[in-house]
Amino acid sequence: MTACAFRAIFLVLHAASALTLAGFLGACAAGSGSTTVNNALVEPAVLTPEQQALLERREAREEVLLGQVLTPELAAELALLHNPVVAGALETLGMLYVDRLLVAHTVSPDFNGGRPRSSMDTRIERPISVNVMSWVYGPALDTSFTPEERLARVQAADEIGALLFAARRTWVSAVSARQTQRYFEDVVLALEAGRDIVESMRSVGNASELEVLRAQTLHADAVAHLTTVQVAAAVERERLIQVLGLWGPDAERVQLPERFADLPRTPVTPDGIEARAVAQRFDVEAGRASGSPGEAAVNARADVRTAWLAYRGAYDLARHAREALVPLAERTSAEQLKMYNGMLIGVLDLVADAAQRINAVNAALDAERDFWLAEIELQRAMAGVGISAVAPQAGLPSGFQPGASYHVH
Repeated sequence: MTACAFRAIFLVLHAASALTLAGFLGACAAGSGSTTVNNALVEPAVLTPEQQALLERREAREEVLLGQVLTPELAAELALLHNPVVAGALETLGMLYVDRLLVAHTVSPDFNGGRPRSSMDTRIERPISVNVMSWVYGPALDTSFTPEERLARVQAADEIGALLFAARRTWVSAVSARQTQRYFEDVVLALEAGRDIVESMRSVGNASELEVLRAQTLHADAVAHLTTVQVAAAVERERLIQVLGLWGPDAERVQLPERFADLPRTPVTPDGIEARAVAQRFDVEAGRASGSPGEAAVNARADVRTAWLAYRGAYDLARHAREALVPLAERTSAEQLKMYNGMLIGVLDLVADAAQRINAVNAALDAERDFWLAEIELQRAMAGVGISAVAPQAGLPSGFQPGASYHVH
């Protein structure tokens, strides 16, 4: 009976590990009922019929997005459509009444003949980012304005581009926290069952007081950690909602996937990314417009190399954790259970092994989160907007921060 009970605990923890690490994006039913998103839009009291039509078109699309499980790209689109910051930036660019859906889903006809570049790799050069920046390039870099006016326009365009990547980052953080919470909910249930079994064994003299205390401590630690990750999940969700520009009932309608998708089969290679970055980054275009393309190109190459190195390291670590560390922990647990069934080890060994397995899965979850964040950072580096999220190493110069400053002459 005791061996069967511990086998059940092992299987529960094993299932929790497998389910948590198996990435998929499940479809969720649209939430019932809704409130209009019109209150979140900063618009004048009186609109022309054309402006009213654009507003209604945008609201309809927002309703669709709020009825779906968000992906990073849908989160970026929702932020573009709804965050009030965008209205101010578009006004600075003279684009306040532009059709934001057109901006999100098409390339500007004034940019490359209305077509995306043929060399574009959509894994790191996301279509919505390419589309948006193609529309703001011209208004931001228009030389008919004074240097002060152009500086304000460049900063406004950068603000819009940076918002897209902020939405993606906060989506990753929110999904990661949610995934970790669900895993530890399963862990707590399994360890609670284990604690109860050890306490029952103690009552009939088949377990020592030390074994009971270890089982109780492991369960108590898991409960404390679950509380921590529950708070983290709530906070990260709120941060995402803030970036999306939502509040009230609309904020409650935001749907997130239960877990990340599987890691890509192969990572993005560095082949040609420096040349593409120099050819298309927004800050390089700004440097060309201001007569200082050389400095901008050097900075762009360094930024994208740094981002790719961090991306590749995160990919290797996430795959190693998923394919080596977690399976090794699971195999070790299976062998421990065999030894317990053969009366070669005691309950205390199983309790200690459970802690090691939990730590292995938790490390794998963190590694997955870090990979997806690193991929978004590489996407940002290719676009040349916003501030780099890659922390510099201690003792090394911080380097170029794209978007932090522009020289407009």
